Amino acid sequence: MKKIQHIIAVAVIALVPALTQAAAKHLDHNALMSLQPSPNVKDAEYGGVGIFVYDGMNSLDALGPMQTFSAAGLKPFLIAKKAGFVTASNGLKIDVAKGFADVTKLGILVVSGGATATAAQANDVEVLNWIKAIDKTTVYTTSVCTGSWILGSAGLLQGKKATSNWYRGDEILKKFGAIPQSKQRYVFDKKLVTGAGVTAGIDMSLAIIQKLYANDLNKGKDFTQAVMLDLQYDPKPPVTGGSPSKTEKTVFEGMQLMYDMFLNGESPYDAIKTLKIHDVTGDLPEPNSSSSTAPEVCTPPKKWHAAMGHCM
Repeated sequence: MKKIQHIIAVAVIALVPALTQAAAKHLDHNALMSLQPSPNVKDAEYGGVGIFVYDGMNSLDALGPMQTFSAAGLKPFLIAKKAGFVTASNGLKIDVAKGFADVTKLGILVVSGGATATAAQANDVEVLNWIKAIDKTTVYTTSVCTGSWILGSAGLLQGKKATSNWYRGDEILKKFGAIPQSKQRYVFDKKLVTGAGVTAGIDMSLAIIQKLYANDLNKGKDFTQAVMLDLQYDPKPPVTGGSPSKTEKTVFEGMQLMYDMFLNGESPYDAIKTLKIHDVTGDLPEPNSSSSTAPEVCTPPKKWHAAMGHCM
């Protein structure tokens, strides 16, 4: 018996250095808490982490990255064209403290997506000019979901690998001269980072966090796991789905038809057809400036949408 105990004791003693070495390869509490991003995008030198929002955007496109970056201590904030209330597509009203006039540079820019409202932003020269100016000094310029339409309209996707919302993703990305990677959850092309639809903004944000905190012992893995645990981010949906390849064919076709009717047909208007690259290096006329007045008939409850030039 004593011989067995002696053998066990020797084995434990032999394992201690290995266990200590393994522990040393991961960050403890003090090390995790003392980490700073590199580069330190939250500092005034870089301008912080800003998320562009607007009426009609998908709330989770903005709030998913906001919560994720907040958990990493990056202090993100929202930016609208003008400070004030913004109403998301689901009716959520958000009080946005900063407008374009308040923000002249950012370490990270996140552009949220939506549907028809996003197409309108993609044709708003003031929005595109601001984004193009901000992009000049960002560490990362990013989009979530159809936010890529806005980056594309500003000319920032030309020749770049990019992903977007699943809806006619390749077709729309090609409009902007991008190299479609529509099956990818998120895509890095140097400082351009694009995320797929809605929830992909969380994964994209985590991937950026891992790069920013790659100065730890595990190339950012420990810190990113800490953020994921803070969010308890361990998705397990009740059914398989969430992407075209994982969705039953009839369900996919039905959803695509619904979007076609809403975005690319007579009801309510051909929003997708308005998407194009704008030359925002100079002063361009406002979209549809040739028609300064509303059409004679916009049957209620539809109203004339000046930026799009259609009834809605």
